[in-house]
Amino acid sequence: MKQLLSRRAFGVVAALVLTGGAAVRAAEPIQLDLNNWAPSTHHLATNAFEPWKKLVEERSGGRMKINVHHGAVLGASRAVLNDVRGGVYQIGLMISSYYYDTPLFKLTIGELPFAIDGPTVGAKVMKEFVDRHAGDTFDRLGVVNMGVFVSDPYLLMSSQPVRRLEDMRNKKVRVPGKAWVPIAKEWGAVAVSMQLEDSYTALERGTLEVMQTTPGSALGFSYFEPAPFVTRLNAPTVVGGMIMNKGFHDKLPADLRKLLDEELSPALMRMITLSYERSTQEALGRMRESFAKRGKGEVIELPAAERARFMKPTEPEWTAWVNEANKRGYPGEAMMADFKAMLKKNGLTAPF
Repeated sequence: MKQLLSRRAFGVVAALVLTGGAAVRAAEPIQLDLNNWAPSTHHLATNAFEPWKKLVEERSGGRMKINVHHGAVLGASRAVLNDVRGGVYQIGLMISSYYYDTPLFKLTIGELPFAIDGPTVGAKVMKEFVDRHAGDTFDRLGVVNMGVFVSDPYLLMSSQPVRRLEDMRNKKVRVPGKAWVPIAKEWGAVAVSMQLEDSYTALERGTLEVMQTTPGSALGFSYFEPAPFVTRLNAPTVVGGMIMNKGFHDKLPADLRKLLDEELSPALMRMITLSYERSTQEALGRMRESFAKRGKGEVIELPAAERARFMKPTEPEWTAWVNEANKRGYPGEAMMADFKAMLKKNGLTAPF
């Protein structure tokens, strides 16, 4: 009798162990694909996306796993919004000016010429602006706003030195967004709309002669190789964000959704902002080293008077933004007044 009971007890324990093991095996981590259309050498890849991947797995106890795909293997930069809301991948790196014709237009106020001069202050200004004027924009587009960031200020990069406004005449220049098309024309240049991923080859072939981008991207995409003359215009800054598929987000277990919204997404945005903040001097330093070794290239600092000449033709774009906002049914004047007040609150002065 005792042997029979012992065998039964052993059988029960064995069954529990086996079923428990099966349950553990069944509890596979939730997989999230993150598309980074920049190369794996880009500062966002090394300073933000890869460290965040580890943080997510650690803080979720292995219940969530981030698969980071670099180099646009899942889709191009201008396809991010449609790809994310369509479920091609769960998380994407979004640039607001690429979606000028959508409600994300509201965010392009932060890209107005000479408005914002750095990532940290820019992130503060744009978070406040989004909270006040674009809180429902992402929901309406079918995505979740993980956070908004602002890049470091743009450079002009060319195969020939750009020291004066006249040096831009008839040059084919890559413009960051639609608002910069008339600015390029006022500079006497020819505006070219082009994705960051395609610009290196265009610079090599001469189909693009002047590149506008951030120092970090200039280093990450190696634009300084075909365009070794770097002019520090320091405008504009780009407003971007990380977005997630809304359906996927809303189906996450409640505790993981809370962890993502309250801790992990803010952590990613801090990593991105810090990466942009640090990348400027590092990138400029490494480019200077490269130029010295090659015996060709230069980082050019514009005198204040010459920078003012570049700035002056950009003034109409501030009024044009308000007019465009009004045309879309937004309170353009109120949005601009709030934006300028937010700049002032954070120690910045609107140039116009």
